[in-house]
Amino acid sequence: MQCKFCKFSHDVEAVLVKHYRLHHRGSTWPCIHRDCFCTFRTISALKSHISRLHRTVQRQENLSFQCSLCDYKDICCKKKVLTHLHHHLRLRETVSCPFVGCSFATNRLNSFTGHTSRNHKSHNLRNFLTPVRVVNDFPSDDIAQPCSVDPEAGVSLTCSPSLDSTENGRPDCAQNVDSEILQHKLASLFLRMQCVLHVPKHAIQAIIDEFSDILSFSKFHTTKILKDVLAKHNIEVEEDVIQEISSTVFEKNPVLVTTAEKGALSTDYRRNRYFKEHFSIIEPTELLYDRTSKKAFVYVSVNEVIELLLNRGEFLEKLVFSEESTPGIYKTFQDGSYFQQNFGENELHIALGLYIDDFELCNPLGTSKKIHKITAVYWVILNLPSKFRSTLHSIHLALLGKTCDVKQFGFENFFNPLVKDLKSLEQTGVFVQTLDNYVKGSVFCVCADNLGAHGLAGFQESFNVKNFCRFCLTNRGEIATTAISDFQLRYREQHDTFLLQLCQENVPHVNGVKSECVLSKHLSNFHPVTGFPPDILHDFFEGVIPVELSLCLKELILKGFFSLERLNSLINSFPYKYSDRLNKPKAISKANFEKGSIGGNGHENWSLLRFLPLLIGKSVPEQEPAWEILMDLKEIVEIVVRPVLSEEILNYLEIKLSDHRSLLTATFPAFSLRPKHHFAEHYPYLLRCFGPLVELWTMRFESKHSFFKKTMHDAQNFKNVLLTLSTKHQQMMACLFDSQSLFKSMLHVEKVTDIKTSSLDAPLRAVIKRHYPHLEAVSLSKDIYFHGTRYVVDMILSSGHCSGLPEFYKIVTIIVNPEKAAFVVKKLTSWYLEHFRSYELMESIYANIEIFDPQALNDYHPLVSYTVGGRVLVTPKVCLLH
Repeated sequence: MQCKFCKFSHDVEAVLVKHYRLHHRGSTWPCIHRDCFCTFRTISALKSHISRLHRTVQRQENLSFQCSLCDYKDICCKKKVLTHLHHHLRLRETVSCPFVGCSFATNRLNSFTGHTSRNHKSHNLRNFLTPVRVVNDFPSDDIAQPCSVDPEAGVSLTCSPSLDSTENGRPDCAQNVDSEILQHKLASLFLRMQCVLHVPKHAIQAIIDEFSDILSFSKFHTTKILKDVLAKHNIEVEEDVIQEISSTVFEKNPVLVTTAEKGALSTDYRRNRYFKEHFSIIEPTELLYDRTSKKAFVYVSVNEVIELLLNRGEFLEKLVFSEESTPGIYKTFQDGSYFQQNFGENELHIALGLYIDDFELCNPLGTSKKIHKITAVYWVILNLPSKFRSTLHSIHLALLGKTCDVKQFGFENFFNPLVKDLKSLEQTGVFVQTLDNYVKGSVFCVCADNLGAHGLAGFQESFNVKNFCRFCLTNRGEIATTAISDFQLRYREQHDTFLLQLCQENVPHVNGVKSECVLSKHLSNFHPVTGFPPDILHDFFEGVIPVELSLCLKELILKGFFSLERLNSLINSFPYKYSDRLNKPKAISKANFEKGSIGGNGHENWSLLRFLPLLIGKSVPEQEPAWEILMDLKEIVEIVVRPVLSEEILNYLEIKLSDHRSLLTATFPAFSLRPKHHFAEHYPYLLRCFGPLVELWTMRFESKHSFFKKTMHDAQNFKNVLLTLSTKHQQMMACLFDSQSLFKSMLHVEKVTDIKTSSLDAPLRAVIKRHYPHLEAVSLSKDIYFHGTRYVVDMILSSGHCSGLPEFYKIVTIIVNPEKAAFVVKKLTSWYLEHFRSYELMESIYANIEIFDPQALNDYHPLVSYTVGGRVLVTPKVCLLH
C-alpha cells in the first residue's frame, strides 16, 4: 500500500498508520486505503476500522465461490457467502445448508442463521458443498496480501525521495523523516494543547519537564536493550562502541533536543517564538483609547486575515463572487435588493458580515456581574456558501474591548482601527497571487440583536419611545391597529436629512435617530438603513415565541384541556430521536410561566413549538383560537427559517403575519403587542432586501463566545484579559491554518458495506442498474454525515411536490462514493393535517424504490417520524412548499 500524501509504501498497515500520522494535520482521519473513503474523528477509530474491515480480508484465503441458486460468483470470505444466501432467504427461496454432511434446508432467514450459528460456527469455505477454488492471482488493488512482518517491529518510516513541498515551504515529507518535521509536529501538539484543549501553560511546562526527565532515564534502558539485541544475534561489540551508539541515539533524538534545556520548545517564551516563526499567527494589537488613558482594547487586522485566506487555493475556489439569480427566487444574500444595488456590478468583490455583541466572561448572576463584560466584534466572508460558513472557524475575531470602556469612549474610538482597514479594503483591496489581481471588499451588513444594532447604527436604544423601529417611522401606539403597509419605511436620503436636522437643531434625537453610525461615516458602501438586518433568534425564538407560547398555553390550561404538570410530563417523556434529542425542550417552570414566558433558550423554544402538535394536539379541539395562534406562529417560523424563498411564499407570509396579528389581538384584547411583533411584520419586505435571513442570524455568532468563556475559565487569570483571549484565539486559528484543509470533509462515513449488485434484492438491484448501469459493486452505509448533517436509515426526506404538497420518502439505505452520496428511498403516502400543522405518513408495499442525490431534496434537514395516537406523523423544521 502507498501513502495518500507521498510515495512512501509498505505492506504492513500498522507501519503505514504510524507514517500517516506524520502527515495528518486535520480534524478527521481518512482511511489509509486508497479505495476506502471512510473518515474518522480519532486515530483509535481509524485503527479499529482497519482491524475490523481491512485486516479481516487479509486473513481469509483467496477462494472463488459460485452460488447454486443464481449467477453470483465472486472472490469472497465465509461471511460474504452467508450474506449472499441471506438475500435469497429474504425472497422466501428455499436454501440448503451449504456445508458438507448437513441436509438442513429452509426458506426462513431466522431458522437459517440460527442453524449456521449453532452447528457451523467453526467451519470455513473449505467445508462448503459448493466447489471452491483457491485463487493465487488475486488482484493486489482489491485485497491486500497477508502480512509477513510483525506490525510492532521497528520498521523505518523513510519516505521515497523526490517528493514535492507543501504550500508553506516545509517539506511535506522529505527524503527521510528529519528532525524539522518531528519538531513541527511536536510544536503543533503543544500549540493545540495550549489553545484548543485549553491546557494551562504551567501544566504544559510540567509535562515537558517530566517528559525530558523520562527520556534522560531511557538512555540507560536503551544501552541495555542494545546489548541484549547484539547478544541475541551473537554479535560482539566493544563496550565503548555500544555506549557511543546509545549516546548518539539519545543526543540526536529530536523530541529530547527540542524540549531539553535551551531547546526550541523548552520554555513558554521559546515555544511562542517558534509559533510566531513557523505558524501563520496574525497577532492581535493592543491599542489605547487615547493618550491620557491607560484603558485599552485589542484589534486583529482584518486585511491580513483576508489576505491569508484568499491566498489559500481551497478557500478561494469555494467563494462565490457572482451567481446567476432567478427573478423572484431568493437563495443567498446576493439575490437581495440591497446587495444588487451596492455590489451588483462588481464581479470580483468580497462582502463582509460584521457582528457585535456583549457577553459575560463570568457568571452573570454572581458577584462578578458586569465586571468582566466584553464587547466583541466578529466577521465572516459572506461569499463563502453557508454550508462552509456555519463552522465556528469561519467566524473571525476583529475587536475585543471591555463594555464599560466602549460606552465611555464611544464606538468612534473603538472601531477606529477596523474602519481604517475596511477603508483600505474598499479602495485598494488585498493582493491575491493566484489571481494576480487585487480583490476589494466592503461591509454588507452588521448582524446583532436589536439593542446592539440600534446602538451601533445610531438609533435610540429604548423600545418604549415613539419611533422605536429602525425599519420604519411607526408610532409605538399604532402597531396593534395599523397594517404594516401603511407605515412609512425609512430610506437613505431621509435618514441623512434626520442627521442634518439633528446637528442643526441641537436636539437629542429626531424620529428615533440620535447619532451618526461610525461605519457609514467612513465607508462609502455602508448605510445604517440598509446595513442592519433583523435577527430571527432574538425576534422569534427569544422574543415572540416564548411570549405567545406562555400566553396561549395559559388559556388552554384555563379551559381545562390539560394541566401544566401534564404538559411537562409529556415534554420529558416524549421519545425524541437523533438531532431532536440534542435540542429537546425543557419542562416549563411555574416561575417563568407566571412571568409571561417559558424560560427556554432559542433552540428549546423552537423545538417546543415544533413538537407541541405531537405533544398535546389531540387534547385540543379544532378551531380553538389560542391553538390556531400557535399553529399559525409555527407556520410563520417555518417560512422565515427557510433557506430558499420565492415571491409566492413571501406574499403568503405577509398574509399569515397580518392574520396572525388580527387573531392575536382579537383573542387577547388586553394583551399589548411587543416591539418584536412589529419587527416580525417587516420580514417579508426585509427578506426581499437581504435574502434569506437565516443566513444572517446571530445564533452561530453567539456560539463563538463559548471559546472565550472556556479559555478564561481554564486560565483563571484576569490580568490583561483582552490580550490573553485574543492571543489564544489567534493561536487557535493558526492551528486551523496549519491543517491540511480549512474545511471539514463534505462526506463523513465510518462504516460501509461493499456488496456486488448481483447479490442485492431484485428491486434494489434494478434501480441501481438503472441509475448506475456500469457499476458492478456498490458501497452501502446506514449512517453518514453530509456537510455536517446526519442521515440515518429510516429517516424521512422530502423531495418533489404533488398537487402543491411535498412528497416524502423513507431512507432504505445510502450509496456512498468518494465525496458523494445518494439516497435509496421508498416513497410514502402522505396527508397534511391542518390541526397539527404536520404530515401523516403511511407506507405501501407497492411503493417503488427510488434513488436521488441530496441536491434533489426540498430541504436538507432530515426528519424523524413519531407515532402519536396510532398515527405516524412528521413535523417539518422549515416550510416545504414551493
